[in-house]
Amino acid sequence: MPKKILMAAAPVHPVPPLKGAAVEMWIYEVSKRLIGYEPHVVCLADDFYPDTEYKDGIFFHRIRFGRLYRRLFQKLTRLDPFSYNDRILKLIKEISPEIIHMHNSIKRFAPLINAIRNGGLTRTMLHVQNEFPIEEPLTVDAFTGCSQYIMNHYAAKRITAAHRFCIYNGVDLERFRDFRDAPDVRDAIRGRFGIGKDDFVVLFVGRVSPEKGVEHFIEAASIVKKKRGLEGVKFFVIGEIQKGSGDRANYARAIMEMAAGSSVTFTDVFTPSRIHLLYLLGDMFVLPSNFDDPFPFVALEAMATGLPLVARKKGGLPDYIIDGVNGLFVDEHNVAVSIAEKIELLANDDSLRDSIGKAGRRTIVERFSWEKIAEEVETAYSSLGSII
Repeated sequence: MPKKILMAAAPVHPVPPLKGAAVEMWIYEVSKRLIGYEPHVVCLADDFYPDTEYKDGIFFHRIRFGRLYRRLFQKLTRLDPFSYNDRILKLIKEISPEIIHMHNSIKRFAPLINAIRNGGLTRTMLHVQNEFPIEEPLTVDAFTGCSQYIMNHYAAKRITAAHRFCIYNGVDLERFRDFRDAPDVRDAIRGRFGIGKDDFVVLFVGRVSPEKGVEHFIEAASIVKKKRGLEGVKFFVIGEIQKGSGDRANYARAIMEMAAGSSVTFTDVFTPSRIHLLYLLGDMFVLPSNFDDPFPFVALEAMATGLPLVARKKGGLPDYIIDGVNGLFVDEHNVAVSIAEKIELLANDDSLRDSIGKAGRRTIVERFSWEKIAEEVETAYSSLGSII
């Protein structure tokens, strides 16, 4: 019988996610590809899914909090007598997993980790995709980060672990196809968005939010528009546009105003089940993030589609991008101008665009398929078997 693994997501999104949620997507894509282990996934419930089900080779345990419970215990009194962590502990005792693999919420899961270890219930693996403060020392059997950038960030933090693994994010290569292998689908998708045969499309995928650096993308579009000979260049921003009030909504409105009169099209958000089709719109992809993104999924997805990547040299990108070979890094002294220069370069050089795009696709095929990531996860699980 295969050993049982319990994958635990923070109570934010269901698994599989119904909208962009990288951590929940990682859990789903890896769990359904595990061969030597029986995956159990615990996450927040959603009306779209049953609370418990067996699907895609995964046992799902979706935790539901009733409206009265949420209002009385989680909002008003803050007592939370049967909390998310309590319910996971109950599942651990029922399922008896070999390992509980907790994802991307140190503050949320620290009490759970301590309870598990104090009770001798199972082995603990903490898997982190972002930078979080460490409020008190924490001991786990294994610590996992999504990139060398993240591993380096936590190296000096107060986390003790018998094992440390760098396990990257991945891509479904059956869904994210090289655009050269799907010409009919690409033509149909581009036609729906009014893109002509000779148009050159520059793509950005991600929420319209300050940390994503969309202002550099819009400014680069304005610079390119003023260039002679580049009239056929179009820009697409595909991602959530926050409505209402707050910093993100204010930023989104400022970006829309900044883009007024330009050749930038905003599509708003698309579901994960459709997003692979949107990459087929592009001829190249720009990632202008203002922060050190530990390991952005969108870069992997664009490269899997065969689009040459133009990005800032930040976060986890240097783990696998070789400037001028499988991607292009921009000059940090003037980001928007440098992006515009890279756009002009790739728009006018078919050979370079083809070379970088194909090299990027090869990188993904060789290193970042979900099958390979799942294999690395199983290897990590096996290593935990040596812990006494």
